[in-house]
Amino acid sequence: MDLVIHIVLFMILSLGICVMGAFYSEPEDEPALRSLPKRYLSFVGACGAVAIVMLVAEYLFASVR
Repeated sequence: MDLVIHIVLFMILSLGICVMGAFYSEPEDEPALRSLPKRYLSFVGACGAVAIVMLVAEYLFASVR
């Protein structure tokens, strides 16, 4: 249950980060809203890729045997 709460909180915070980035980078609201799904998907995907790399590195180099 703890993992689900962390994932939900991450998704909420990452949505806020993507919304702020979209509205900061676009001068008009409509293009910012259209770019939001792509930005959100790429942000979450990149964070997931970093998490996978970190878990693999932990498994290979920092595991206690």
